[in-house]
Amino acid sequence: MPYLAWSDDLDTGIPELDAQHRVMLDHVNRLHEAAAADNTGELLTSMDALIQCLREHFDFEEKVLDMIQFAGLEEHRGTHESIIAKLGEYRTRMETASAPEAQEIVDALGPWVVDHIRHDDLDFGPTVREWLRDASPPDDPFRQLVGDT
Repeated sequence: MPYLAWSDDLDTGIPELDAQHRVMLDHVNRLHEAAAADNTGELLTSMDALIQCLREHFDFEEKVLDMIQFAGLEEHRGTHESIIAKLGEYRTRMETASAPEAQEIVDALGPWVVDHIRHDDLDFGPTVREWLRDASPPDDPFRQLVGDT
């Protein structure tokens, strides 16, 4: 059984975001496996992959929020910048971490990823779906990425 598993309560109703969130969980699961195996090389590779995944996810998210003129965009962008900086700190610590220290870092990341989805991304899901329903043109290519409501 994976360390983190997808559950319906994480579903934003925005297919592209949900797919990205699933990939994020996969990266954390690989981190967890590498930490449990005390495999520093795989741990660092997996952390690099998670950071890259989050950068791409945050870029996409910010484009979505900008498109719908989300009032909290700048605050959300600041949160993203803080997260990437914190992950960079974790990555640096992992380079010299003992197995228990690496596991502790990964154990902090798992709940954070789930909390980010639950408390940050689920908050704007209804706004995106409302915008698609009420404000976007029917032929808007954006609909292909986030789904048609």
